[in-house]
Amino acid sequence: MKKVLSQPLRFVVRGLALSGFALAAQLLAPFAIEPAMAADIPLYPSGPAEDSSFVRFVDGGSHPVDVSSAGSKARLTLDAENPASRFFPIAAGKPVAGTLTAGGAHQDVSATVKPGEFVSIVALDGAQKGARSQVVTVREKPDDFNALKASVGFYNLDAHCATPTLKVPGHDIVLLDGVAAGQSKRRQVNPVALSVQLACGGQPVGQPLNLGTLVAGQRYTVFLVPAGAQSRIFFANDAVSR
Repeated sequence: MKKVLSQPLRFVVRGLALSGFALAAQLLAPFAIEPAMAADIPLYPSGPAEDSSFVRFVDGGSHPVDVSSAGSKARLTLDAENPASRFFPIAAGKPVAGTLTAGGAHQDVSATVKPGEFVSIVALDGAQKGARSQVVTVREKPDDFNALKASVGFYNLDAHCATPTLKVPGHDIVLLDGVAAGQSKRRQVNPVALSVQLACGGQPVGQPLNLGTLVAGQRYTVFLVPAGAQSRIFFANDAVSR
């Protein structure tokens, strides 16, 4: 990956039925969901409704990330507790620019978003210790809305995790797998309490990640990112700032 904004990673988005998932997932203890997100800050002006597109910023590295908007004093901070902002509505087809600051290093980023597109700008740790963050863009154009289901996506941003798989811990249930580096999958699930376990090469990595109680009609994304010699996952609620 480049040290500046890379070419967009185009993800394959698929909506799959999750037969039999409800029964197993209901066995998990329910938790109140606490989405990982920053406060609503209008970094960029919204375009007309028919032209609106959306952008968010994600901290996938090991340092807090400050995000500032080009041409204004608006800024937000992302960290381990709040790794992702909400999606901010912006005018489609017009570039937005800003600066990411992590570990004392500054990096300019920009992106142009198509109508109806949702873009995540993700800061990852540099390839070498002390190097500037790597920045990748993730693009989705949702077409799988279901008011009765929740949508869970899996973004693979870590090429070192072999055959990454998300499983439901304690149950022989594969939630999402077969996601190559630079790709994603998404599926509809019943709105129940859910935890996921990452496996690389068939072996569990880290602890299960609690997504809380999913809400019907809402979308969630699990990010797989490098963490030194290991891999890690975290999640964000794909909410839109209003």
